[in-house]
Amino acid sequence: MAETYSTSTRVPSLVAGLGTQLAVKVAIVVAIVVIDFVWIAGTDFEFDIPSTLTVGAITGLLVAIAWFYRVKRPMKRFEVLCTETAVLLVFSAAAAVLSILMTSINLPLVDDQLTVIDGALGFDWLSYVGFVNQRPWLGTLSSLVYVTTLTQVALTVVALGLVGQVERVQRFVLAVMFGALICIVISAVLPAAGALATVRPPAEFMMLNNPIVDLEYKQAFFDLRNGLARFISLDEPRGLIAFPSYHCTLSVLIILAFARVRFWFWPVLAINVAVILSTPIDGGHHLADALGGIVVALVAWRLAKKLLEMCSAGRSASELTV
Repeated sequence: MAETYSTSTRVPSLVAGLGTQLAVKVAIVVAIVVIDFVWIAGTDFEFDIPSTLTVGAITGLLVAIAWFYRVKRPMKRFEVLCTETAVLLVFSAAAAVLSILMTSINLPLVDDQLTVIDGALGFDWLSYVGFVNQRPWLGTLSSLVYVTTLTQVALTVVALGLVGQVERVQRFVLAVMFGALICIVISAVLPAAGALATVRPPAEFMMLNNPIVDLEYKQAFFDLRNGLARFISLDEPRGLIAFPSYHCTLSVLIILAFARVRFWFWPVLAINVAVILSTPIDGGHHLADALGGIVVALVAWRLAKKLLEMCSAGRSASELTV
C-alpha cells in the first residue's frame, strides 16, 4: 500500500523536514566543504576537481528520485532512503578530504602509548596476527569481512528504508556523520600510524597472509605527514585513521541500527563482530584503536538520538504556532 502525504500538509511537511534534522546534516556537509576549500586554497594542496563528477552525478540522481517520491508519487520510505543516501555520499566525500588535510598537521604520534595500553590489556599484536598467519583460512575470512564495512553502511540505509524504519535510517546516517567527525578530530590531535606501521614486521611475516592494509598502503599516511603528498583525489580514497578505528565505529553503528529489527540483528551482529576482530589483522590496528572506535560509536549513536529529539521538539513547537 502506497504511503501518502495529504496535499494540505505536503508543503509544510517539506519545510518542516528541511528545517530540522535534514537541515542539520546539510549544514554539517556545507561547513566541511567550506573548511576543505579554505584549507586547500591557503596551502600547497591541489584538488582533483574532475574526481567530484561521479559523486555529483549520483547525488543529483538521488535528489531527483527523492523529489519524485515526495511530490509526484509520495512514498516516504523511498524519499527518505534516497535523501539520506545522497547526504551520506556527499558527506563521505567531504569528510575524506578533511581527513587528508587533518592528517597533514603532523602532530607527534601516540603509537607508543597505545602499545602500552595494549600490553596492559594483555594484547600482543604480533602474536595475534601470527596466529592468523598460521591458519590461511582465517586470514582469508578476515580479509573478506573487513572489506564489507562500507557496503554494509550503504545496505543498512537501503534495508532499513525499505522496511519502513525511517527514523532509524535518519539516526544511523547522523550517527555515521558524528562518528566520522569525532574520529577525524581525535586522529588529528592524537595521530597514530597503527600497530603494523609501528612494529614493521619483516616481509616474510606479511606475505603469510597479505592483509588488506600493508606497509605500502600505510606509506600514504607518512607521505601526508612529511609533506610529500599534496594531491587530493576522490578517485583514490585512502583510510588514514588508525586511532580511533573508524572501521570499528561503523561496525558498532551498524549493529545498533539493527538492534530492534527482527531476523536481521543476529547475522548483522555476527558479521560485524568478525569485522572488529579483523581490524588488527587487515587494518593493522592496535587493540586500543578498536576499543576507541567502539566508544566513539556509542557516543555518536547517543548524540544522534539527542539531536533528533531536539529537532522533533522544535518541529512540534513550530507546528503549534502555525
